[in-house]
Amino acid sequence: MRCINYLKPFTKRLIIGPIFKLIEAIFELLVPILMALIIDEGIKKRGGDLQYIITIGIIIIVLGILGLASSLVCQFNASRASQGYGTILRNTIFKKINSLSHKELEKVGSDSLITIMTTDINQLQVAVAMLIRLVIRAPFLVIGSLIASMIINLKVGIIFLVMIIVIAFILYFVIRHNSKRYPKVQAKLDDLSTITSENLKGAREIRGFATQDIEKGRFLQEVKTYQHEALTIAKVSALLNPLTTIVTNFAIIAIIYFGSKMVNDGSLLQGQIIALVNYMNQILLALIVVSNLVVIFTKAYASLKRCDAILALENSLPNGTIDKLGEPLDEMLAFQDVSFAYNDDNKMAINALNFTIQKGMTVGIIGSTGSGKSTIVKLIERFYDPTNGQIILNGHNLKEYDLTALRKEIGLVNQKSVLFKGTIKSNMQMANPDASIQEIEDALKIAEAAEFVSKKGGLECAVEEGGRNFSGGQRQRITIATAIVKHPSILILDDSMSALDYMTDAKVRQNLKQYTKSFITIIISQRASSIKDADLIIVLDDGKMVGRGSHNELINSCVVYQEICQSQKQQRGAKND
Repeated sequence: MRCINYLKPFTKRLIIGPIFKLIEAIFELLVPILMALIIDEGIKKRGGDLQYIITIGIIIIVLGILGLASSLVCQFNASRASQGYGTILRNTIFKKINSLSHKELEKVGSDSLITIMTTDINQLQVAVAMLIRLVIRAPFLVIGSLIASMIINLKVGIIFLVMIIVIAFILYFVIRHNSKRYPKVQAKLDDLSTITSENLKGAREIRGFATQDIEKGRFLQEVKTYQHEALTIAKVSALLNPLTTIVTNFAIIAIIYFGSKMVNDGSLLQGQIIALVNYMNQILLALIVVSNLVVIFTKAYASLKRCDAILALENSLPNGTIDKLGEPLDEMLAFQDVSFAYNDDNKMAINALNFTIQKGMTVGIIGSTGSGKSTIVKLIERFYDPTNGQIILNGHNLKEYDLTALRKEIGLVNQKSVLFKGTIKSNMQMANPDASIQEIEDALKIAEAAEFVSKKGGLECAVEEGGRNFSGGQRQRITIATAIVKHPSILILDDSMSALDYMTDAKVRQNLKQYTKSFITIIISQRASSIKDADLIIVLDDGKMVGRGSHNELINSCVVYQEICQSQKQQRGAKND
């Protein structure tokens, strides 16, 4: 899998760590044999030879110290490898997410992506740490204890073998059951994250409509579903430790029972019985570790597949090679029979659009909700490619441009303004890192934002998460200024003055008219007053262009435009009354 390839930089640590853990396990396997020597040789045969007992005791202490040192070396390598792997994988997936088109991102969902970037990658980090620390040690202790028991006494060793086989079957059934259910648990966690995200983002709306109880019910239902799936796994996983302990304790009883008889007939020594019991306890502890590893790795496998699915996604928008727009041509932007459908059901969001925008023009696009206005923006920004037809920018098909170079030439201001945590200055320099203070201040003046920014403390004014310390109109004006600082060849205002009052709206439009004479300005609005001074107005209805021309031309020839203007005139009259 792709995710596993990111362990390659830590190959040395993946080798060194288990080797030192193996050394520790070898020292641990030697201790029961040395204890048996103290009992059988030092106490029984030599009549309590203190010198012999102290010598063996010192050897046991030295082995303990060396085992501790080996364990620390392993732990160090495990932590470096697991944290490093998680960092690389997280960065890679984040980079991958940013390289995908809107189509892929909408398919996966933002809440699933957040879960993958946090919970799933953390689970993989734990798995890598356990891989280095315990995956070799635990099986080695089990196999080593089995071999040591058979060396001491073959008949007693068979008890060890039977116990290991029984526990292996228990582990197999648990793995088989849980591996099918963990993906379902992760999917339910995604659903839970979605509801939580919706409630946090829409807290005002929920309180405004007094639907807290309904949302609590939705959340509780989702929690119960998640709980049911998680408990089903937990109940099965919880059986591992007690079943392992029961089987091992029965084996210890069998060792003591048959071993005591062998001691009586002289085929087994007392110290060897104690050594065998110690080996059985080592197997018990190792199998408890194995049972926990089964849970960890079953979870990690589900997480691995989810991360791998993200890395396997390919951008559906092939990148072009033209990295510069060049000197703007007179006919700068043209839609030629452009149609587009978001899904594969052939329901067109826009249908057979044909229009040309010349250099320096201000174009207004108007239409009812769902008429396809924002879809045009997404196609110009090349968030999507047309289903049919082509878009020509400065003499080249839009698909021929490098995506990064293309989007540097476009200043987009969405209706839903987004500000990032930081300062006003840092937000504006996201569009143009080289922008000077003077350029930023000029852009704020054009967007009629200079006054309130000054009152709030200037460019170093703190911006809280999502810009919540600014009103909707203030956020819109800051984002308009940010787009202007970019010095774009095409400025797109997608209903980005909807939160402004009519007077401020008019001032911003007047300022833009003076500033944007050298490049294309596209204003998308539901207000006829916002676009009436545009050089060209395009009227959309249900994805089709039903009118094209100036305000005066359309008011006389386009029924849809007449209806929009008349209804808004009546609304303003009602407000004045």
